[in-house]
Amino acid sequence: MAEEKSKVLVVGATGKLGRELVMASVTASHPTFALVRDLSILSSSSESNSDKSLLLQSFLSHGVHLLKGSFDDYESLIHAVKQVDVVICAVPSKNALEQRPLIRAIKEAGCIKRFIPSEFGSDPTKVQILGMDYDFHEKKAEIRQFIESEGIPHTYVSCNFLMRYLLPSLVQPGLDLPPRDEIKIFGDGNTKAIFVKDCDVAKFTLCAIDDPRTLNKTLYLRPPGNICSMHELVEMWEYKIGKALRKIYISKEEHLKAINGIYHTDILYVLCVELCTLMWLISGYSISRDTISKEYAPDIHIFCIHQGRPYILRY
Repeated sequence: MAEEKSKVLVVGATGKLGRELVMASVTASHPTFALVRDLSILSSSSESNSDKSLLLQSFLSHGVHLLKGSFDDYESLIHAVKQVDVVICAVPSKNALEQRPLIRAIKEAGCIKRFIPSEFGSDPTKVQILGMDYDFHEKKAEIRQFIESEGIPHTYVSCNFLMRYLLPSLVQPGLDLPPRDEIKIFGDGNTKAIFVKDCDVAKFTLCAIDDPRTLNKTLYLRPPGNICSMHELVEMWEYKIGKALRKIYISKEEHLKAINGIYHTDILYVLCVELCTLMWLISGYSISRDTISKEYAPDIHIFCIHQGRPYILRY
């Protein structure tokens, strides 16, 4: 008799990572539920809602159960949580503290065997930029403390950098595409960083939910082929475009000064990218401890920078 699969609820299911988590759950044959603030979008004719409506319809076509609910409606959280075994939250990092009602609902329901909070970046207990990040990581650390104080079974997933944030611009804050003439190199260009695609983060997360090895622990995603320095990334791009770029080296001190002067219409996005590049400059822990990569789930095919079609070369 086939083993019964854990029922999975994804909160923040319509975001970029959230939708990957939903589909990874479906692919792994878990009964999958998605918490959605407004189900009326499904029947809306508004052009502004068309993309989200199509996404929700796609979920339905894959057998996903859509549940109406939000952090502002505690009863809806209780109702949703009581239907599942595992809760995965993928709300934006800026909203990390809004997970508190969800955590209270998980505690009250008493049926959740694993909670994956919204982290998926750098480990907030190990970053070296606290006090410079507008409480970006402090909020995540606070949520960790709350989860543990409530005695909720959990797994934290740390993937360092998502590919979509830094690689499309070749780690150039303010740009959407890689430069073709000159490029900023942060530090000496030799510090390594780790990049993982959203879909791969989702696959590893789903592997972790029933694994006793990850219970009440942090899962660090560090695929060896996705560890790169800026010099290595620039070399790939130069090979692609057939020319050498002029390199401008930016010290940590210069970068800190630039962060303090940030002004942009999308301030949160720019700040995120600026902080990521700063973490690259000064976070030596990120590839030296607790490595869990290919050996953790050897059957997962990982999109690898060092393979024949690196992410940046799509341009």
